[in-house]
Amino acid sequence: MKKVFALLMVAVMSMGVVGCGSSQTESAAAPAETSSADTSADASADVEPLLLKVSFSETEDSIFGVEVLAAFEKITEETDGRLAFEYYPNNQLGSITDMLEQMQAGAPLICSLGFDNLGDTVASFAPASFPYIYNDLYEVQMLGNSDWMAAVETELLAQNVVPLCYGAIGYRHFISTFPIGSAADVSGHIMRMGPSSSAQGFITVMGGTPTTTTWADNYSLLQTGVIDACEAPLSLLLSSSLNEVCSDLCLSGHFVNPFSLCINPTYWDQISAEDQAVVTRLLDEACTNMADTAMEMEEQYIQDFKDAGVNVVSPDKATFAAYVPALFEELSLDPAIYDDIRAAIDANK
Repeated sequence: MKKVFALLMVAVMSMGVVGCGSSQTESAAAPAETSSADTSADASADVEPLLLKVSFSETEDSIFGVEVLAAFEKITEETDGRLAFEYYPNNQLGSITDMLEQMQAGAPLICSLGFDNLGDTVASFAPASFPYIYNDLYEVQMLGNSDWMAAVETELLAQNVVPLCYGAIGYRHFISTFPIGSAADVSGHIMRMGPSSSAQGFITVMGGTPTTTTWADNYSLLQTGVIDACEAPLSLLLSSSLNEVCSDLCLSGHFVNPFSLCINPTYWDQISAEDQAVVTRLLDEACTNMADTAMEMEEQYIQDFKDAGVNVVSPDKATFAAYVPALFEELSLDPAIYDDIRAAIDANK
C-alpha cells in the first residue's frame, strides 16, 4: 500500500490541469459475361445495412459528439453503407446503466461507457478508472493497446461486451455551489457522481454523500440545492450551462474521463473482418482527435468559466490522491492492480 501511495503522489505532482465476425455471404458465381466489379456492386446493393443505435451522454456539439458522429459517418461511407447508425446524445435512450444492461441483453446498441461502468461489470477493471492513475489523456489509449487490457477484454466478452476503442475526453473537475480547495471540503456535501462503484466510493471515502442522477437533471438539481456539486470534463460542464447555477469550479482533475464505445458480440460478429477493421481504425482516430482537442481547449474552457463569473480554484491535488488507497480498501480490491496498470501503460510508451 505504501508503494501505491508513493506512486500516486509522484503521478499527481507531475500532472497539471491540462497534462488528462461472420463475413457476409458471397453471391453465386457470376456468368462469364459479367465482370467481377459488377457482381460486387450488385451484391453490395442487395445487402441489408446493419443498423445500430449509438448512445452517449454528451451533446452533439461537444468534443465527443463532434468526433464520434464524424467517425460513424465515415464508417458508413467506407463500408459502402453496410453499416448504418442512428445517434442518441444526452442519454436520450436512458441512463448509462440502462444502456449497458440493454446492450448486454442483446439490443442493437453501441454505448459510450466509462471505465468505471465497465469496472462494475468486471471488478478487476475498476482501478483503470481510479483517480490520478493516468498522467495524461493519451495514456488511456496506451493501456487499451496493452496485454493487460487484452486479458480484461476476455472477461468483458463473457459478459456480452466488446470494446471498440478506448479514449479520454478531458480531465474531470468539480463544479459546485460552495468552494472546494481540498478533499476536506467534500465532507458533508451531496455530490453528483456517475453510478459506478469507483465514482461513488471516491466521494464516500472523503466523507461526502454520493448520488447519481440523469445528466439533464443536474442543472435544476443544483439550482434548487438538491445536490451541492457534480463533476465532468470542462467541455460538458460548460455546454450544460452549469456555470449559471454554480459559483465555484475546482480544477481537481481527479479522473481523465476514460471511456470505451462498446457493442454486443452478437452484432460485432455480424460484421466482416474487413469492416471491423474500418470501425476500429476510425474510432481510434476519433479518440486521438478528442484528446488533442481536449488538451488544446482546456485553458480556453477555464477562461470561459472565469469570464462567466465562476470562482476557479486550483486545489491541492495531493489531498484528493491521499484517499485513493482508501478507495481500494472500500471496494475490496488489491492495490497491486495499480502497479500492474502503470506497468502496462509504461510498456506501450
